[in-house]
Amino acid sequence: MLRRFALVLRVLVSTAGKDAFARAMPLYMGMGLVAAVVFGGNGMHPSQLTGLAAESPPFRVGLWGAWLLVGTPAARALLRAPATFFLRALPVPRRALLAAHALLLAVAELPWVALWALGAGALAGCAACIASLAARCMLLARPRGARELAALALLAGAVALGAPAWILLACAAPALAVGLRAAVARAPEIPAGRERSMIPSSAPVLGGALVALSLAYLAALVRGYRAVLVRCLALGAIGALAAAVWSRNSGQLGGGPLAAASLVALTPVALCAGAGLSGPVLREERRLAWLLDACGAAAGLRAGAAAAAVAAPLVALALAHGAAVGALTRAAPSVALRLLGGAALAGLFLSGIALGCVRWSVRQDGRDSSRVLLSVLAALAASIAAAWTLGELALAAFAPAAALPAAPAGARWLSSRRERGAAAGEGRAL
Repeated sequence: MLRRFALVLRVLVSTAGKDAFARAMPLYMGMGLVAAVVFGGNGMHPSQLTGLAAESPPFRVGLWGAWLLVGTPAARALLRAPATFFLRALPVPRRALLAAHALLLAVAELPWVALWALGAGALAGCAACIASLAARCMLLARPRGARELAALALLAGAVALGAPAWILLACAAPALAVGLRAAVARAPEIPAGRERSMIPSSAPVLGGALVALSLAYLAALVRGYRAVLVRCLALGAIGALAAAVWSRNSGQLGGGPLAAASLVALTPVALCAGAGLSGPVLREERRLAWLLDACGAAAGLRAGAAAAAVAAPLVALALAHGAAVGALTRAAPSVALRLLGGAALAGLFLSGIALGCVRWSVRQDGRDSSRVLLSVLAALAASIAAAWTLGELALAAFAPAAALPAAPAGARWLSSRRERGAAAGEGRAL
């Protein structure tokens, strides 16, 4: 039994686990950096956050909803990976299959468990883990029938009413048993939807091929990677809250210190969000390579379109970050404009840095995730150090690094490094 379970777990980790890790890595990296700022040193203690959730029903429901929203994409990637569907047709004990899925899903809940365990005790952490797993499985399974709906209603009521940990655990356990079985069984049943065109017919005429190709990449992001966009919004909200809390607690509400704090909080958010957006954009670029070759698209056009597709949502996110920080700290109009300008430039430059890290890392040799993680971590360390020591002057240091992946020569150099790495991997395999 243990051998079969180990084999099933190994297959899931080597197939669906990679995709789930790639989806969750930018979010969890950003959350970890923001948590270090919010909870580190003289900041907030986890018990304050869990205590507020226990006292305020709206905040509790919002906190649970936010966690389920940002963490569901990784769970969906794990449950609905087509490469794992064959396991359901093999003579594998159902208990082993469900247990392997539950174990990997529980790994994704570790930040949530740590928050509640440190803030309210071990029993609360265990109850939060089981309840979150049950709610996530129920959402992915799309409950049907009286039994599943009753289990979901019982779980939702326990969370909304702020039930004690042992009651929440008792309500979540049957919901997890029902929801996990339903989510695993219905995973291959992915409905296919129809999407209307998101690219105006006048785009090539008004803006040229660059605008049309950039809009094509953005349309692909909106249609196929909505979860990535939602995670970017969640990271932006966490970063703005961290900057406002740190500025208020330290009393640094002037123009320069507040702009520097906003930039320090925005840097990890923008880099992690940019890395999350760069992967899908580069994947679409590779998928359309045959069409771009047939149309004679130049290297500059391809590099510029990819850079614009990553920069557009990141600049919008950075502007929202600056506006939120200004509103939360009640900054003066001149300071608010300074926050918006600095945030927009930071979003633009950091999007280019994130794109360059991912473009250099992706070589399709089985080690892309490790290279992406290491390159983004290196960029995070360097960028945060520059923002912390130089303040707004760090934007001048971001600009040259951001220009590399957007320039045709830089894109060709990064692509050649990727192709050489892929060729070397094929040579080793042979």
